[in-house]
Amino acid sequence: MESKIEVYEKKSQYFSPNKHFISRIQEMEKKSVYGAKVAQKWTEILNKSLNSETYPVNHPIGQETFSLYAEYPTGVFEYALDIDGATSLIKERCIKPVQFTPSNIIDAVDQGNINKDPNRIKPNHKNPVIVLQSRYLTDNKPYCINGNHRIFEAYRNNDTQIDVFLFKDLEFVPFFYDILSKATYFFEIDYKYVVSDERYIQSKKGAFVYEF
Repeated sequence: MESKIEVYEKKSQYFSPNKHFISRIQEMEKKSVYGAKVAQKWTEILNKSLNSETYPVNHPIGQETFSLYAEYPTGVFEYALDIDGATSLIKERCIKPVQFTPSNIIDAVDQGNINKDPNRIKPNHKNPVIVLQSRYLTDNKPYCINGNHRIFEAYRNNDTQIDVFLFKDLEFVPFFYDILSKATYFFEIDYKYVVSDERYIQSKKGAFVYEF
């Protein structure tokens, strides 16, 4: 199975967050009166803080992070996720894992991007197996951001079960490493709400831009 990761890594370097936001904002402005109000607020945030954010984000040495790529009409955007931070949150909130049969979670692994040579694998189990599932970021399919090898090995060894920390939709928002990743995720939810009338996740304030 061929992985798109290397292609995404290259394309994401040329992504323009400003161009992406402006393009989507213009669509929202034309959609409805409500859309214009949400677009105006996002424009304020874009000009006030997001334009000064560094992109792509600089991943710090010694800290485990993960890049999750999303394809948009304007290009490929890199969402940065803090794996060490996610692990700390799991411990602080005493979150319990979900037990999966490996065959039921193997699809969360990007097997085209996994090293299957045991002589080249460097085990790192300081952080648990973490899987995300989002209608707006993973097409509502599970996607492993940490522990790919452990899921793959459990599947290959026909293990009966594996512990997985599964986070859906808004549950993993605290994992975003940088402000731009968090803002873009909220922005995409508001965009879908305005343009496609997609109401899968709704903000108590009417739009997520008012929570940002």
